[in-house]
Amino acid sequence: MGPYQIRLSKYPFSGSEKHPRRFQASWFVQFGYWLEYSPSKDAAYCLPCYLFTMKASQRSRWDDPCSCHNNAVKYCEDLLKQSQHIDKVMNAQSSEQILNNRLRVKTSIDVVRWLAFQGCAFRGHDETLDSKNRGNFLEMLKLLASYNDKVGKLVLKNAPKSSKYTSPQIQKEILEVLAKKVRNKIREDVEDSRFCIIVDETRDESKREQMAIILRFVDVDGFIQERFFDLVHVKDTSTLTLKNEISAILSRHCLDIQNIRGQGYDGASNMHGEWNRLQALFLKDCPYAYYVHCFAHRLQLALVAASREVVSVHEFFSNLNFIINVVGVSCKRHDELQAAQATHITHMIAIDELESWENLLENVVSFSKKFNIDISELGSRYIQGRGRHQRDYITIEHHYHFEIFNAAIDFQMQELDNGFGEGTTKLLTLSSALDPKDGYKFFNIDDICCLAEEYYPLDFSENEKINLRFQLKHFEVDVLSNPKFQDLRSIADLCRKLVETEKSKIYYLIDRLIRLILTLPVSTATSERAFSAMKIVKTRLCNKIEDEFLANNLVVYIKREIAKNFDLNSILDDFVFPQFS
Repeated sequence: MGPYQIRLSKYPFSGSEKHPRRFQASWFVQFGYWLEYSPSKDAAYCLPCYLFTMKASQRSRWDDPCSCHNNAVKYCEDLLKQSQHIDKVMNAQSSEQILNNRLRVKTSIDVVRWLAFQGCAFRGHDETLDSKNRGNFLEMLKLLASYNDKVGKLVLKNAPKSSKYTSPQIQKEILEVLAKKVRNKIREDVEDSRFCIIVDETRDESKREQMAIILRFVDVDGFIQERFFDLVHVKDTSTLTLKNEISAILSRHCLDIQNIRGQGYDGASNMHGEWNRLQALFLKDCPYAYYVHCFAHRLQLALVAASREVVSVHEFFSNLNFIINVVGVSCKRHDELQAAQATHITHMIAIDELESWENLLENVVSFSKKFNIDISELGSRYIQGRGRHQRDYITIEHHYHFEIFNAAIDFQMQELDNGFGEGTTKLLTLSSALDPKDGYKFFNIDDICCLAEEYYPLDFSENEKINLRFQLKHFEVDVLSNPKFQDLRSIADLCRKLVETEKSKIYYLIDRLIRLILTLPVSTATSERAFSAMKIVKTRLCNKIEDEFLANNLVVYIKREIAKNFDLNSILDDFVFPQFS
């Protein structure tokens, strides 16, 4: 008969006659579940040993000092504790590991985001444990760990070797997630509205040809937005290569080429010819993607060309440039010039007068003599000018006004006419009919309707073109005299005011036309800021940055006002945890 907890009134004696002993029923209560008794063998046994000892020969009586007993009791206690079952333990360990990994990645995300916002390099030249400077990323992570015990116990040397989440690849992946979220936000802002592409090119520190792509559009609140979207390394600057690269980026983000209503390029760049051919290719796909060179660059070219044609102006700026170079290379000359200028300005303020052209020229001649600068031709012209003044009674003012100023204006007008084509000029002229400046003095219903019919025929149906005229007539009575719409300085101000007053819903056709006008590019200032940022990010010490990493870095750096709004958990959710990091 096997052992069990049998309760008898009397148990048989055992042992020697001098010291007889027997089992006690009270022991079942005293020792609990593990004690059992065998009537056939008159012996007490341990239940844990009976259950967890593999061989019967290894089972021991409860009063035997057997080492297996302690282990068996522990096994039995674990069996009775549900929280310590193997599946529960594994789940608990897995959940804790996940939380720890997420905290490590969050810390790395914070470091990546901060470095990207500041335009700082991520990696160091020596990231070994013995290095005095392991690079910005690791050093910043070390600093964060020193201020947070919870983080400090999990990162760097305290992290498991397979889940540190600090490798260069992890840094790039985090930055890519950030850049992708920024681009997606820009794409959401564009929605299905018409937009303009602004493209510019430059060479970076590694002498690679880079092409910046900017999207210009009007958002739902009526604000003009110019968003830096991407930077592309082009192996060659042929027209077809540029076209394919731009189209690929737009297609990747579901931006329809048919929605392009403007193309803007740097007309002053060395790629002037390529830009001309590129715009022709896009016009084949979208005939209303109007091509406009950067107005600021066109004006610059016109002014430079005009100044070269007027000899006196060209000589003045040439000599002035020479003077600046001479002064700029000498710290002593620079300090003396600043001191002299400060004294001169103080004197002008005291006497409340401005300097005449003649006195200015005298000062230039005097300054050049002081520093042995040869401007004999400029000086001789000044002397000859005074001689003419004495002989022919022609004043210096007359000389500058007619022989220089008027001549320069004439050449500038010629260059501006050559620089701005007839089609672009007419488009801008018709657009000015919606300009609210000076009390809407250019407002003209016929010009506005002509603008919609000739330049944006696909954006208005035939019925909408008819309704546009009726809306304009109501607009003229309702808006032009409305106090809220007075003192507006630009078409962009008018667009925002229409949205603000919700009149954009009433005059929705006019609002649509205004938004089309505002997509026209007027400058490449955003691309210039992008290239300035690239000089900060990709320096001579960091000239080996990969193209994709550079592009993502610039997107986050330039549009950090967007990137800073992303919740840390949303970034973490988009991050794919690798097996090894």
